[in-house]
Amino acid sequence: MKTSLYSRNGIVTPIENAVVSIENIERMYGFGVYESLKIRNNTLYFVEQHVNRLMHSARCINLVHDFTPEIITSWIKEFSEKVEEPSINIKMLLLGGETSKEAELFLFPLAPFFPKKEWYRDGVATFSFEYERWMPQSKSLNMLASYYYYNKSKKQGGYDALYVDHSGNIREGSRTNFYTIKGKKIISPPKQDVLEGVTMMTIEKVIKTSDFSIEYRPIAQKSLLEYDSVFLSSTSSKILPIVSIDGVKFGVSVDLKHLIQIYNTALNASNGSFENLTAQ
Repeated sequence: MKTSLYSRNGIVTPIENAVVSIENIERMYGFGVYESLKIRNNTLYFVEQHVNRLMHSARCINLVHDFTPEIITSWIKEFSEKVEEPSINIKMLLLGGETSKEAELFLFPLAPFFPKKEWYRDGVATFSFEYERWMPQSKSLNMLASYYYYNKSKKQGGYDALYVDHSGNIREGSRTNFYTIKGKKIISPPKQDVLEGVTMMTIEKVIKTSDFSIEYRPIAQKSLLEYDSVFLSSTSSKILPIVSIDGVKFGVSVDLKHLIQIYNTALNASNGSFENLTAQ
């Protein structure tokens, strides 16, 4: 990766200067929130939506700061102009303190993740675990369980770990949102039970301009075979079919393939603007 810079409160410097004090108890307890944006072919995607999500996450955990959406957006755009790679991810990390003055916003580059092409055709394997995230609507640094279950799934050959709640409903992945599809009807868990990712927002917007429909309600794990297909979404993967959950096989329906095509076309035509998203 060529880019070796980071931004701290809008000041861009070499990344080797990036440090976080261990004397700050809030930092050591993981008092912070984050977002990941993507640049693809020199286009920065959905900045406003990611910034708004960051602000929402901070409010959820009572992380006070003096940053406005406008100033954060300007810092992101300034930083993205200094990025040398045409395709890269930018991580926003908002760390809190005892007062709003102690809060800091970091931006730094991450190498992008590109799923294998055959995964979109054939789907990926997943494994499920009984777990419910604390305050799911906040993208907080409370990530130990996510790390733990993701690695348990990965060691078994899984792409992601799926969380199953106390009622036996699949809620979301450790780093993805979860959906089922039957015909042209898509179902995803209730928004209040999951992290509503920006990709989830963009998928909904495209669906509403197409002949597909979407509904948000609990999805019982034992009911999954009633659907034509199941799939995931995330910033890096977009829409990704699931081929198996705990060894139970699922197919990739014609309608799901069509949805993937519609979404990818809309994404490419959007030029990174949420307002431009529409089914072609």
